[in-house]
Amino acid sequence: MKWYDKIAKSYDFFTTLLYKKARKELIKNLEIKKGDRVFIIACGTGQNFKIIEEKIRNAGEIIALDYSKEMLKIAQKRIKKNNWENIKLINADARDLNRKFLLDKDINADFDILIGELAFSVIPDWKKVMKTSASLLKENAKIGLLDWYREKNDWLTKIVDYLADAETNRNTIKYAEKIFSEFSVKDKFFFNNVYIGTGENIKRT
Repeated sequence: MKWYDKIAKSYDFFTTLLYKKARKELIKNLEIKKGDRVFIIACGTGQNFKIIEEKIRNAGEIIALDYSKEMLKIAQKRIKKNNWENIKLINADARDLNRKFLLDKDINADFDILIGELAFSVIPDWKKVMKTSASLLKENAKIGLLDWYREKNDWLTKIVDYLADAETNRNTIKYAEKIFSEFSVKDKFFFNNVYIGTGENIKRT
């Protein structure tokens, strides 16, 4: 995943327009409200911070995790430029994520919203991370995913996987349906290759 350190400086240039509409629709479907605490897995350069801040305002909080130090440097510049004081960045491997991990950093481990942003097609041991991250949600909290999914392992899949250091044929949708109640795909973008999905109420069976 050090690939993202290498492409950090050019990441926004190549991806902002590609995912702009999907990000807006995801936040809209999550119905984030003033005061919500939002946890983002794979926050990257913080491209969705602004639209989340418009929802939670100063009463809420964003905790954002990413593995890439270089991506987080850009995210930090974005935070400083906008004078946001309610965003905390964490440089860590998502596989280390659990309640104790956050509590050891003096972070309240109960969130109203969990966002996986182009995360689970990239993160190793992604099923474990998704299941563990679910334990960070309050009762009746919401989950939102924005990610790639291509069922076919064809030439386009291989190109996208190479460029994003990903495995886009992982069925993240099907697994999210097992972990979260009422998880469903709300919309698709980029010729139906990128989806946004939301769910709520962690299944405890």
